[in-house]
Amino acid sequence: MKKFAILTLILAAFSSCSNMESDAQKVCLSMEELKEIMPEMMKLSFKSSLGTEESKKEAKQKLDSIQKELTLMTEEMEEIQSKYNKDEFQQYLLENCESTKKMKEMFKGLEGLTEGMDNN
Repeated sequence: MKKFAILTLILAAFSSCSNMESDAQKVCLSMEELKEIMPEMMKLSFKSSLGTEESKKEAKQKLDSIQKELTLMTEEMEEIQSKYNKDEFQQYLLENCESTKKMKEMFKGLEGLTEGMDNN
């Protein structure tokens, strides 16, 4: 019976340890949240510079709250990614996380726009 308890504890310890798949899922969910938050941040950014003083203040408070949340999310994602080889983890995300694929495409598009602007 004692061996069974020890074996159970060992299995529980190993199953609770994170692996690349579960860590990638966490990062993927965070990226999905980020994708959803970005439009709201843009709206609040405009509202914090336009309108009445009261509406500016309210928008600034909401924006500050979201930025704190983003800072925590970023720190968590960086901590997760630091456990793995950067290139391998990014490749795993690209293969297994739709949000990562979409964000990469979006950034490529933005790079193309800025390069076109630089050439003018």
